[in-house]
Amino acid sequence: QVRCGTMETVMIYQGTVKSFDQARGRGTIEADSGGEYLVFERSGQNPNVVPVVGQRLSYQLVTSGGRRCAVNLRNV
Repeated sequence: QVRCGTMETVMIYQGTVKSFDQARGRGTIEADSGGEYLVFERSGQNPNVVPVVGQRLSYQLVTSGGRRCAVNLRNV
């Protein structure tokens, strides 16, 4: 299980939600710039954002345990 902690924030990016598992509270985002999908977790996110597949969001990119994660999700 990947945990997305709060490490060094780089900048704000935008992407599209590709998956979201409501029961697990985890999902993936495809960055506008391409590359690998980024994992995000519902816990610790903006409570006003409920991820939906196909939704465009802005996010901050952090690295936790060697894996890149999207945090601080916001509606675009």
